[in-house]
Amino acid sequence: MKTIKIKNLLALALLSFTLFSCSSDDDKPVEEPVVVTPEPIVVSKYVLGYQTDTWNENYMWSFSSLNDIMTGTIDMTGKGIEQGGSYIPIANTMFALSTDDEGAAPYYLNAAAALVTGKRVFIESPFAYGVTEDDKLLIVGASWEGASSNNELIVYDPEKQYITSRKFNDFGTSANRFDFPTGVTVVGDKVFVSVFNRDASDNWDIDQKQAYIRIYDYPSLNFVKRIADPRTTAAGMYYTNTGIIRTDSGNIYTFSSNAMAAGYVVKEDGHSGILRINKGQTEFDADYFFDIQSSSLNGKVVAAYPLGGEKAYIVYIPTADDTANWGFLNHSSFKFKSAIIDLPTKAITPVTGLPSHAGDSYFGIGSLYYEDGNAYKAFVTNDEVRVYKINIATGAATAGAKVTGGGTDIAAITKLTHTTPATTTTAK
Repeated sequence: MKTIKIKNLLALALLSFTLFSCSSDDDKPVEEPVVVTPEPIVVSKYVLGYQTDTWNENYMWSFSSLNDIMTGTIDMTGKGIEQGGSYIPIANTMFALSTDDEGAAPYYLNAAAALVTGKRVFIESPFAYGVTEDDKLLIVGASWEGASSNNELIVYDPEKQYITSRKFNDFGTSANRFDFPTGVTVVGDKVFVSVFNRDASDNWDIDQKQAYIRIYDYPSLNFVKRIADPRTTAAGMYYTNTGIIRTDSGNIYTFSSNAMAAGYVVKEDGHSGILRINKGQTEFDADYFFDIQSSSLNGKVVAAYPLGGEKAYIVYIPTADDTANWGFLNHSSFKFKSAIIDLPTKAITPVTGLPSHAGDSYFGIGSLYYEDGNAYKAFVTNDEVRVYKINIATGAATAGAKVTGGGTDIAAITKLTHTTPATTTTAK
């Protein structure tokens, strides 16, 4: 019996110890997992479009630094990505519009900083394009050669890679006359489309009596009204999107050339000029008109490119040299000059160190890129094609890389980025 009691007591002690041990383990505080949340990873590359003499032998090339286009030569023949068509760099995307392919090819940057193409977007004849304040691409599609006045407004989301809304609107204004889009921008809940008014014949009888703007609601794309201003002539130019810009303040400026170089019949009593629509307004500012022909430039503004803030880079032609019809859209005339305009104050900074040059040959607003106080653009002169860096504050131009190897121009320059979102990792 004594032995049995001892065994029972020992068993009881062991049981108690075991229960105590389990109870002690359960009472220990539970360690929370370690959560690591790194910052988003952002990669970026610069991208340019290399234009050759052959429409469908153009090339897209990505590079790491703007210094790469400021020395040596740029020869993309057989290099980079061969992609025919015209290039539109906008909304963190480089679009390639080729008439030989169905739809536009959007190029993006992936996490490895490589150019990749997304899903094609069917866009018929995008004669005007701009970016909204919520980073969507807005396009005005018009029929080639104005065969129809029924145009389409399209909103494309580059993040989702599809068209989020589209609406047709008749740009007809009277029997056999209609508005043709030359540029578009968006401020707040309004879309502003610069247009010229023309007849339906092949003669392109363009109304030079006033500057015209069509206004739509955003994002509904419903037509609101059409406004006009007789102080200058038709705003913008065919296929270049250089006739209307939105500045950082949200004000809108339109640019009217009254120039043969832009394809217009010159209005003898009209002057090339800049108009303004103030933020939140849907009428031209009656107190603002910048008469370029009467300014120290003594010329006609043919194209304008935003430079950030309230400034614009303009290409103009001296009035005495405006003798070649459509001279801006080909490389037959080398009499164009450049200047930087502070739009609110109307202060002019002539660009120095840049030879007289040709026009853009349909390349338009995407052919100029600005960053950190400098603008970068390729110019065709009588002797060569070369990239120039222009100091926005002083107007001083510095010659950069020469374009060789059959390249006729740099049609577009932009910077693309890819952001990998922050991730949450639970430690084991």
